[in-house]
Amino acid sequence: MGTTAEAVMTAPAPVTGSLIHSVTRDPQARTTVVRLHGELDVLTAPELVPALLGLADDGNRELVLDLSGVGFCDSSGASAFLQVNRRLAAGTRLFLRGVPRQPAKVLRLLGVNRAVPCEFAQPARPEAAERRDRPSHCRS
Repeated sequence: MGTTAEAVMTAPAPVTGSLIHSVTRDPQARTTVVRLHGELDVLTAPELVPALLGLADDGNRELVLDLSGVGFCDSSGASAFLQVNRRLAAGTRLFLRGVPRQPAKVLRLLGVNRAVPCEFAQPARPEAAERRDRPSHCRS
């Protein structure tokens, strides 16, 4: 019997020019992790929905979208997540993780985080940012 690490498979993006950076499947856990990269907007969101539904159509229990590489998301991106969530097969759960600051604001504002579980990225500590912004001779 193989270990879980042996069962995990990683593949490059299935669609050239897509937001999908990589796909990692864990057949034992029946989970697919899709790492997104770039800007999710009115131009890119429409291609994302069918691509994600195709990746989730393998008997998964969980489709995890890693948004740590997404720098921008507008209402079209938020709508895409809601569409995918509604159209997933029964028993499959969508989860958004590593949601950066700007996409997090949009998802919270539009209430996506109430329909889809989200894990928001931790913001930098404000005092650390303040120290970086001060000239070096003023730092304590």
